[in-house]
Amino acid sequence: MSDFVVMRKGAIMAIASPNVTSIAINKPITAEELGGWKLLTGVSGLADMAVDTDGQALDAIKKFLSYLPSHNMEAPPVAPVPPGSDQACKTILDIIPESRNQVYDSRKIIKAIADKDSTFELKERYGKSLVTMLARLDGKSVGFIANNPMFKGGALDADACNKVTSFMVLCDSYNIPLVYLVDVPGFLIGVEGEIRGMPGKVINWMNAMTLVTVPKITVMMRKNYGQAFINMAGGKNADEVACWPMADLGFMDPAVSVNVLYGVKFEDDPERFKKLKAEVERDTSAWGLAELYEAQNVIDPRDTREYLIRTLEVHRMRLKNGVGEHLLRNWPTSY
Repeated sequence: MSDFVVMRKGAIMAIASPNVTSIAINKPITAEELGGWKLLTGVSGLADMAVDTDGQALDAIKKFLSYLPSHNMEAPPVAPVPPGSDQACKTILDIIPESRNQVYDSRKIIKAIADKDSTFELKERYGKSLVTMLARLDGKSVGFIANNPMFKGGALDADACNKVTSFMVLCDSYNIPLVYLVDVPGFLIGVEGEIRGMPGKVINWMNAMTLVTVPKITVMMRKNYGQAFINMAGGKNADEVACWPMADLGFMDPAVSVNVLYGVKFEDDPERFKKLKAEVERDTSAWGLAELYEAQNVIDPRDTREYLIRTLEVHRMRLKNGVGEHLLRNWPTSY
């Protein structure tokens, strides 16, 4: 029932006490196992953050509130831009590996783009293949949604779906524009996902995204495959889309798609495999997407900060006094 939940380590939240639960399930259970900080921040995701002391909890609440307006019918506050905020983005290519199969931490990308020391991550331990982070660009509040290849290769699971949906509700409710940073191999497939209702969660994400009324800007960094292309605000689901030159788009990884479409493996017929792979890769580049005007810009990664500041400034103009329509105001924020 809250926009932000911070808990002190040692606190417990559960439906019933450990004693009552132990009797009900006929086996002993500790308070930590039942509703401790590790479970609430990493498994259920019902707490956004865990801290060691009451003082740290108050500091976290102060920082969280600093991104929000005093009420939902005004624009978020504007903060001074720290000196040197433009420098980190110029070194962004040092963070991204040349090989798209190598992983990196997308939180470093966000910190390089945002104003210096302005980032605040929510649900860091939950749904870790996707990052949800409040930050500032040119002193103005922005919500970043970024795939994180450091975890599960960036593949989106049920927890990531829950996480991103609640974050979109938060940002739209308080007039905070959204920036999607995309490097996603698709949704995580398997029986566990189906048991947890993944198709419904994917659709739920799309439904919520269509009701977001704050500006949405998408930057496609590397791979962007399958249904995740739509959910990560592709396919005209953003106000504007930019691609980095190394962006790779398609229904799945080209090497895998050759096997799926033609039944050809590299080890069986290398020459035919290479020929078919080249055919599959045709029109999957950033330039191909821009040619179709599915992307409006192809940008140098080092210019991403400048591009986002300029583009958000334009798209904020369509909001009335910086305030969205709040179509998600009745959306349930607990999954």
